Amino acid sequence: MQPHDPGHRHENPAAARNVGEQQRRLGLILLLTLTFMVVEAAGGVISGSLALLADAGHMLSDASAILLALGAVWLSRQETTLRRTFGFRRAEFLAAFVNAIALVALAVWIVFEAVERMAAPRPVLGGLMLAVATAGLVVNLVGILLLRRHAASSLSIKSALWHLSGDLLGSIGAVSAAVVIQLTGWTRIDPLLSLAIAALIGAAGGRILYDSANLLMDRVPKEIDAEEVRRFLTAYPDVQQICDLHIWGVSSSETMLTAHLVVQPQVDRDALLHRLLAALQQRFELAHMTVQLESQPHASCPEAW
Repeated sequence: MQPHDPGHRHENPAAARNVGEQQRRLGLILLLTLTFMVVEAAGGVISGSLALLADAGHMLSDASAILLALGAVWLSRQETTLRRTFGFRRAEFLAAFVNAIALVALAVWIVFEAVERMAAPRPVLGGLMLAVATAGLVVNLVGILLLRRHAASSLSIKSALWHLSGDLLGSIGAVSAAVVIQLTGWTRIDPLLSLAIAALIGAAGGRILYDSANLLMDRVPKEIDAEEVRRFLTAYPDVQQICDLHIWGVSSSETMLTAHLVVQPQVDRDALLHRLLAALQQRFELAHMTVQLESQPHASCPEAW
């Protein structure tokens, strides 16, 4: 079997620099988001704009998403121990799950508030709304540009990027609504826009909730085709039978595999294991594999996998 020392992690310098860069960018975006959230909330109260208040609420969820992503990045770098053999890598799944719930709850609140304002329109100061929404647009663009490069390597960062992207669309809508109010005085555009923002937030939250829940439940990551892995092992030279196969993710970039295989009795198991692990790594880019080889099936081994 492949050796594994739970007390030692092999982190190359390039990966460490990448994580450090993620932390710095997340910290800068968190500062920008918290600062502008206060500005936008104040602007929403003074101008009477639900769209700005909704966007400020979204920024609050942005801040929590970024804070949780920062925590997940930090936890993922902690050393493994004999009690936590995978360390805290799964913290990013939990962070994304919590963020998704917050997004869905925020969307529901915006819908209720928008329906109330549709029934009883309130005056809105279009000029102030336009100024604040434009500034929010700039802040969200900066945040997206800073995070975009790192989204593919972390689910929690991807979650934070979805927050910012939804907020960017909300800011674009708020700018458009402010222009309409300035030109026509039609204030119902404000709650109508808020409903659109709620739909975007809810869709993003639902998608992240689905992905993170599946990963927390040890479902095979969507990047891996489990049936293809099964066929690969079944067809591999000298492998007679699969007794057991498990595939799961411990982080967005680390997929694990364990397998129990029955092989030809006369085969050199050490040589076969070396070739098999190398082939699995090359074909499926697995981070860690534990493979058990036996010449006779165990009593618990099913006749067909």
